[in-house]
Amino acid sequence: MTESTRLPSSLATWVASVPGPLDCMRGAWHARDNSQVWRVTGRTGVHYVKVAPKPILHTRETCAYGVAVPHLGRGNAPILHDSSAELLALILTEVEGEPLKEEESPARRRVAHRQADQLLRRFHDAMTGPLVRSEAARIVENTMAGLDKHPAEAGDHLSAAEADTLRHLVSTLSGCGPLLAGWRHGDFWERHLLWNGSRCALIDFERNEPGPLVTEEPPPDCHPYTAAIFRMLTHGPSYRALNWPTGGAR
Repeated sequence: MTESTRLPSSLATWVASVPGPLDCMRGAWHARDNSQVWRVTGRTGVHYVKVAPKPILHTRETCAYGVAVPHLGRGNAPILHDSSAELLALILTEVEGEPLKEEESPARRRVAHRQADQLLRRFHDAMTGPLVRSEAARIVENTMAGLDKHPAEAGDHLSAAEADTLRHLVSTLSGCGPLLAGWRHGDFWERHLLWNGSRCALIDFERNEPGPLVTEEPPPDCHPYTAAIFRMLTHGPSYRALNWPTGGAR
C-alpha cells in the first residue's frame, strides 16, 4: 500500500472504531489537490471516508445529510455513518454506480438526466420559507454589488462584449422580483451523479447552501455559452478562465 492510499494514523484510528477493523483501503479522490476520499472495506462492508479541505465545507456537508439528503429517498444518496468535526471527516455508505459522465448511450443518458432532475428538485424542496428567501436575496445583492470586479479579474479571458452581456443580465435582476429559492446542491455536475445503468444517485454535498435556484443548474440541453453564463454568475471569473466554451454565443 502506497503512502498516497493510506489513511493518516489519526483518521485510521477513528475509522476503525466506527465501522470496525479495516481489511483494505484505496484512494478514491478526484484528480485535484484538495480531494481526499478513501474506499475502505471491513467486517461491516464498504464505506467511503471523506476529509473536507475546509471546516465550512465539512459543516455544510454534515448539515446536508441531516436536512436535505433524507428527501432524496433510500438508495439515491450515501448514508452518513459518522462525522468528526475535529478531523473534518465523514464516514459514508457506498452507493452503487459510476460517474454519469462515463455513460455513452444517449438513451440511457436521457433516462439518467430525468432522474437527476427529480433528485435535484427534491433537494431544492428540502427547505423553503423566509430563511431561504432572505439568503437568496442576499446572494442576488452581493452578485449585483460585486459584478464590476469580476470582469476585471477575468482579464483577457472575457471580451468587452461578453462583459457587457454579463452587466446587462445582472442589471435586470432587481426587476425580476423575488427569485425562486431553495436548498442548492452547489456542485451539480455529472461527476457527482452515480449511475448503475438504471438508477441515478447524488453525492458530494460540501457546497450545498440555501439560495436562488437559478444559480444552480442551467437547462441540460442549453448552449455551452448559456451554461457558462450561469456558471460565471455562480462561481465567478475563475470558472470563466478555465471553462469558457469556444465559438461564442449563438
